[in-house]
Amino acid sequence: MSSLSFADKACRLCITASTVDFDNELIRWCELEGFDTTFIPYNYDDRHYIHELNALKQELRVTESYAVIGFGDAAAFCLEHFLKVTNTSKLCALIAYYPSRIPDPECSYASSMRVLVHLADQTVQVLSASHGTDHKRHIVKRRVGAGQGTGDRLDFAYTAYSYPGISPGFAESDLDNYDPVATEIAWTRTLSVLQSGFQKHLDLEKTWEGIEQEKYFSSDMSTAMTNYTTEETPTVTYIPTLKGASGIQALHQFYKTSFLQGRPPSMRLRLLSRTIGADRVVDELYVAFKHTQEMPWILPGLEPTDRQVEIVLVSIVTLRGGKLYSEHIYWDQASVLVQVGLIDRNSVPEQAKGITALPIIGREAAKKILLHDKEENIERKTASMAAQVDGSDIH
Repeated sequence: MSSLSFADKACRLCITASTVDFDNELIRWCELEGFDTTFIPYNYDDRHYIHELNALKQELRVTESYAVIGFGDAAAFCLEHFLKVTNTSKLCALIAYYPSRIPDPECSYASSMRVLVHLADQTVQVLSASHGTDHKRHIVKRRVGAGQGTGDRLDFAYTAYSYPGISPGFAESDLDNYDPVATEIAWTRTLSVLQSGFQKHLDLEKTWEGIEQEKYFSSDMSTAMTNYTTEETPTVTYIPTLKGASGIQALHQFYKTSFLQGRPPSMRLRLLSRTIGADRVVDELYVAFKHTQEMPWILPGLEPTDRQVEIVLVSIVTLRGGKLYSEHIYWDQASVLVQVGLIDRNSVPEQAKGITALPIIGREAAKKILLHDKEENIERKTASMAAQVDGSDIH
């Protein structure tokens, strides 16, 4: 069952662009998230277009609202049109993808709506704010530069991000400039704004906990697999070993033959941190086990070594419409290989002059994170965790 919670209020969403054959993928994503989605082409007839935008408000109840996602010239028009407070009745969110023109970065929108602008590596027209008695506004061309940090947030009065090196059209899968990585980042930001604007949020944690319960604590994934999306191809990848599968049937087979059977009874898990976003759950897990059986997902092809292993595992889960779409799992494989005796950190290649040991760590790395750098408690808590590993229950 999906954890969508959009039942009571209409979440009316308009996607608009200057084409009649707009990419259906984004429309489908919006529909999967529970939005009542419609498409309006921007035909450069401003009066007719405004009439179409105003029609979106019709039949909305007092507590209901609508949102707009615009692309290119349509996005530019909407950014300017909705800058006027009188045009924003019932509008809760406005998202603009690579608009050809933007308002002055110092302009502010009505506090009743959320605004988000995605700017590609492009030159845009900037509509400056009016100054002086003539109230004239000027248009200047500006090249979009990089923003702050790795997320490239721009220092605007309204929320805006740049995507350096990425061309306009990056979020439309039917165009040559389509970029799947930039699309995913922009979509997460877009979805967050829509959820905030409509005041609707999904209980992603509940869905993910149901999957984890069967994945780590049972011998059957049948029920959990119903929480994987069937609208697209779900994918799970254990990055250090490239194990995993794509598609419902292949995933079911992978979990049955490679993961569930490759999970020793001594395995212990402890959640160290969890971050929940608009469409993602990121877990940081302490994992401890004794290598008493073959484990194809982490040590493929290796016979049991009977050695103790402790690692920190990071799981990044993406959900579409409240169902799992992808999971990427990371850990320090060099640390695992040290702990099972396949790598000797003191065996330094001759060409590596000046070092006495390889810069890799065993179980000390996981312990450091688990104990929050509290060195005085290491011996006591480590002994406690080691004792728990000898048990047979998983909690």
